[in-house]
Amino acid sequence: MKRALLASLAALFLAAGCAPMQYTKADLDGLIVCDTDLMDRIERDAARRFATIHWANCPRATLRVI
Repeated sequence: MKRALLASLAALFLAAGCAPMQYTKADLDGLIVCDTDLMDRIERDAARRFATIHWANCPRATLRVI
C-alpha cells in the first residue's frame, strides 16, 4: 500500500514538472502568426460564392501585446 502511494506521488511530481511555462509579454510581442480572422473572412466569402480555397501560405499577422 505504501509503495503504491509513493509511486503515485512520485508520478504526480514528475508530471507537474512537465507543465507548460507561462508566456510573458516579451515572448509574444512581435511574434508572426497566421491571421485567422482574415482567413475566416476569405473562406466565408468563398463559401457564399460556392468557391473553394486551397491555402498554400496563410496571411501573416504580427502580434502586438499592450
